[in-house]
Amino acid sequence: MQAIENVSQSYSDSAKLIRFQFIADVCCYLNKEEKEEEELGVILDAKSRYEIAREALRRAEEICKRGGTRNAEIFKTVREKKKNLNELFSSGGNGGEEDVNMENDDDDDEEKEFVENWSSQMHLENQNEKKRLDEGLTSSKASSLKESIRLAHNDLGDYYYNIGNLKEAFTCYQKSREYGTSVKHTLALCMNSIRVALELNNMSQVLLYANKGLAILKNVDQMNASENEKKMTQKPSIIQQAGGGIEGLGVGGESKEEQNLTCAKFTCAAALAHLHFDKYTEAAKHFTSLKTEIGNSYTEVVSQQDVAVYGGLCALATFDREQLKKHIVHENVTFRDMLSTVPEMRDIIEDFWNSRYPQCLSKLNLIKKELLLDIHIGKHVHKLFSLIRQKALIQYTKPFSALSLTTMASAFNCDSVETLEKEIADLITRDKIRARIDSRGEKILRAKEFDKRTETFERVQKTAEKFVENARDALLRSSLNRLDLAL
Repeated sequence: MQAIENVSQSYSDSAKLIRFQFIADVCCYLNKEEKEEEELGVILDAKSRYEIAREALRRAEEICKRGGTRNAEIFKTVREKKKNLNELFSSGGNGGEEDVNMENDDDDDEEKEFVENWSSQMHLENQNEKKRLDEGLTSSKASSLKESIRLAHNDLGDYYYNIGNLKEAFTCYQKSREYGTSVKHTLALCMNSIRVALELNNMSQVLLYANKGLAILKNVDQMNASENEKKMTQKPSIIQQAGGGIEGLGVGGESKEEQNLTCAKFTCAAALAHLHFDKYTEAAKHFTSLKTEIGNSYTEVVSQQDVAVYGGLCALATFDREQLKKHIVHENVTFRDMLSTVPEMRDIIEDFWNSRYPQCLSKLNLIKKELLLDIHIGKHVHKLFSLIRQKALIQYTKPFSALSLTTMASAFNCDSVETLEKEIADLITRDKIRARIDSRGEKILRAKEFDKRTETFERVQKTAEKFVENARDALLRSSLNRLDLAL
């Protein structure tokens, strides 16, 4: 139940509803095509999966009952999932032979009536709210005030988002674009568009608006730096002499800390998009490049613990030791502080960095269950774990000229030497490990001997050829410029 507790403590109500339903779907095999559900069926028995799914749906119901959503249909959806859950496990379609004790819904009729009344009441309130917002938009258009019209479109977008009509919400936010008059308005549009696109699983739009927001903030920083340089060369004004300057202000009057936080949100959104597209290196670079801790400021999308876990796993899978040192282990204080909120992930990275690979892989397997139930990282767990294991095998073999596969299999807790031999052979075939396996007698992995002198000569020769090519291009460009032939 650790995954459910983490969701309950770390996210806004809208994010909790999405994640609780995702957990229930994965545990119930309602989405049979996904890899993470096959993995979960091996790790958890049917009874455990049923209990996790039931608890997730129960907490989703609680959010609806206390007014955590204005979506009139979501309560019915949760109840339908709960009904499917009971039918699935009672009919033996739970992927196991264990007996599952189903919960008794003695008050099912009362609960059903409560759901119908709640949905009807919420639907009526939403209709009244829609009418009020439409009147406000009409009034704003009649006044021809751009800011008033922009706010009216944003209010309508928020309304549609809250009732679950994501496509209409996205449309309303886009309509506010032409009425924006400042950088702050454009950033708000990007942030709203990202929030909706994430729930629509439209990661292309997420990446588009995240990159747009980051580009705007970068331009603002450059403009501020240029203005500061000019101020340094000018005589300070009376206000600045009195200590009333505007230093530290960012976009639209925001402080530098708030601007960094906005940048962190865009960076996290871009990282999630890269993660979705299996671009783990880019995801790791984005997650580890945050200039400030995100804390609880982006709970509708990710928590600070998510950033630490996602960034840590992607970095272990793709970064070399120099990058790990620079971005995680030693030089990146911000990310190291975020890792302290997830001790398990911090210990895993420390074990990997200190070449304690068996301990690292064992600790990864301990958190695998929770990771499979995560909406963003879940479907990537198998691939990321495989990449991390391959890196561990590669780095373990590097210092040795000869290494016993039997010893290595014992160190990595392999089922058999043959299993490890297949892994090593695959890495040799892909030129990840420069060695050969001596299968006669004791299985020994022997590193290939290379002529370092020849390698150095070839590297210098390639560098010289590249220099000559660049020099020829520079001379050609210079001649074209001199003859006014360059385009």
